[in-house]
Amino acid sequence: MEKMNVSDQPSPVVMKATSKLSSRGQVVIPVEIRKTLGLNEGDDLTFIVNQDGEIKVEVTKKYRLSQLIGILKTTQPFRPVEEIRDEVYRTIGAKELKDGEEN
Repeated sequence: MEKMNVSDQPSPVVMKATSKLSSRGQVVIPVEIRKTLGLNEGDDLTFIVNQDGEIKVEVTKKYRLSQLIGILKTTQPFRPVEEIRDEVYRTIGAKELKDGEEN
């Protein structure tokens, strides 16, 4: 998960949007703010209040596994899961046979 602070955004544009607090304590983040920050359902927001009463919001992005494919670099070629599973079964089977011979 990646943390993103509003103050970390290199944008000369200052944005102001208004929302109301519901009776259940919920606030709808205006669409222009959501778009600017790239907020999506499931992202975590952390609210930090300083001594002056100013609020800072930190966003922790959540990604789907499909969005992370290719993020880690490897020198190993892609291998299908079935191929890896077969290799593990062969290795475990060989070890079991060897362990059985030692008794």
